[in-house]
Amino acid sequence: MLGLEQRLHQYEPLFGGWYLRGEIGSGSYGRVYRVENQNLFGVTYTAALKAIEILPDDKDLLDAPEHLRSAAYEEAMSEVETLAQLRGLSNVVHMDDHAVFEIRENGRLVGYDLLIRMELLENVGRSLRYHGGTLSSIQEVHKLGRDLSRGLICCHQKGILHRDINPNNILRNAFGDYKLGDFGIAKQLHGTLHAQTAIGTKRYVAPEVLRRGGQDAYDARADIYCLGLVLYQLANNGYLPFFHADMPKEQWEEAVTRRLSGGTLPPPAQADEAFSEVILKACAYRPEDRYASAQELYDALLRLAYPQQQTALVPQSQTGLLYRLEKAMTSTTELRSIAELLHLLPKQQQVQTDILSARMAARLPAWRIRASWFPFNTLLLRDYLSVAERAFMGRRDLASLQTGGRLQRIGAEAFAQCTSLHEVRCGSGLTEIEQNAFSGCAKLTRCQLPDTVHVLGNSVFAGCKTLTSLNLPDSLTELPEKLCINCQGLGQVVLPQHVRAIGERAFSSSGLEKIVMPDSCIRLGAGAFMHCKQLRFVQVSLRLAVIPEDCFAGCTGLKQFDLPFRLTEIRERAFYGCAGLETMVIPEGTRRIGAHAFDRCEHLRTVRIPSSVQEIGANAFGEQPKKLFGNGRLTVLASPKSYAWQYCKEQGIRVRAN
Repeated sequence: MLGLEQRLHQYEPLFGGWYLRGEIGSGSYGRVYRVENQNLFGVTYTAALKAIEILPDDKDLLDAPEHLRSAAYEEAMSEVETLAQLRGLSNVVHMDDHAVFEIRENGRLVGYDLLIRMELLENVGRSLRYHGGTLSSIQEVHKLGRDLSRGLICCHQKGILHRDINPNNILRNAFGDYKLGDFGIAKQLHGTLHAQTAIGTKRYVAPEVLRRGGQDAYDARADIYCLGLVLYQLANNGYLPFFHADMPKEQWEEAVTRRLSGGTLPPPAQADEAFSEVILKACAYRPEDRYASAQELYDALLRLAYPQQQTALVPQSQTGLLYRLEKAMTSTTELRSIAELLHLLPKQQQVQTDILSARMAARLPAWRIRASWFPFNTLLLRDYLSVAERAFMGRRDLASLQTGGRLQRIGAEAFAQCTSLHEVRCGSGLTEIEQNAFSGCAKLTRCQLPDTVHVLGNSVFAGCKTLTSLNLPDSLTELPEKLCINCQGLGQVVLPQHVRAIGERAFSSSGLEKIVMPDSCIRLGAGAFMHCKQLRFVQVSLRLAVIPEDCFAGCTGLKQFDLPFRLTEIRERAFYGCAGLETMVIPEGTRRIGAHAFDRCEHLRTVRIPSSVQEIGANAFGEQPKKLFGNGRLTVLASPKSYAWQYCKEQGIRVRAN
């Protein structure tokens, strides 16, 4: 019998046009390969191909009883069925297509090859092995926890337990979003969310899963335990509980046994007290002591990131949408639609569908959209309710997009990397644009959004370097993470008048020159305006209480900044590297200035610090204040005997009485 890779080459072209380009990795439940497809216009698409060999103990399936052949086939299709149920949901790896091939030896059926084509992502476990077992920062660990919690919420709502969450089954896309992958042993449950099979990776598995050989029922809290251990590892210098750097392999089993027996877990080394509390609760020994649901874990992690806002995730129901998507992608309907689009067959009947699927869009050539009533390279969507995920991703022939009044949703990455797209006009029916929908559209200059849009996903316009005009509808109450990150041409944006929150790095590295925040805004995300070097004027909301981490770091064009009177805290590196700042008046009521808050502010001359300040972090005004400010350039105005007065004396900073 030929080897797996040899058989894969025999199946080429896979899925009608895909070719192997090398193995990416392997695991207990299959091998993963990189595959490529090039269309008629020279656009190269990349994807991941997971290949699973189904070779039952009975090597001659042809002579095996029908129930054995059926069981083998059902085993091959179990992961496909799971991914199909989860298609389009947040923070879950996306399946594009699948196929099952019979393996024959001397004319006898001996097994099956299951091929699953999915989005190409970075394996976090493999990345950790090259970076000392940890992520870049503890904030990144926070983000991983939030992303995977969202993924678990979607899985558990569908009645699916993952059962094998570990770093090797966590994936990350090019925009830094984390996703759950490898559902080979996921359990699909009907009517309940309990399982009894003892299965998973022992180093991460929950105690109740292994108890009495898996005869005890367990539920969604087993997934929460696995995720809690992953967070523990990432916040503990890459080590699981009771493991350490010099531990020999002979003691690994002992460490796992100690954890599974209910030993008290020490706090993770890199996590603060609040984060440690969340992690330890997630991986508590008794299920009843853990978070009752993934929603509760997500809320706890969200409170750590945004302590002043209580937010609950309300996942979007997509049952009807997914049903229609599957219906639109059935062979008969799709083939008829393609035939009509390409004018290869006479039009016999009008095929109606509400979903513009990715498969259909991939077969839509440029010349098809050339018509008398709109210009060449313009896509006009009149009769669709939704554009599916990744439908036009990477299309270089698309220059302009116009949507009709029926379109309600643009899926994740639907127009990502459309490098010729320069204009987007959306009709009044649009309500939702999912994450990364227009990311990487480097020539996009103008995007017109209707007031009906009330949901924007993360990184919708990330990397749109030439975007100069963007109207944000007043219906938006929250701007997502990385909304316009690296939009270098975006000089000005009018924020929605009722916006309450601006997400992490929403406008980082953009070309903004002026920001006026409405007073409805009560929360800024970390790094929201970081590295906006052209920023000259900022009017902050009067209700803002916290300037978060890295919020205005690297904004070298700022010369003056008026802080709101309700301010209570300036967090770490909030104004780091703001070389143009000359004066700063910190309002009464502020209690804390974080570490490096004003570090590298080389032209800062005067800072007024009120007596309410009770904490100033390390190097708040630079690592070597005596050297930097000993010439008298910086003067702090403070009350004698106040905390700020004493801090300045210790650091050698000139201080005068208010």
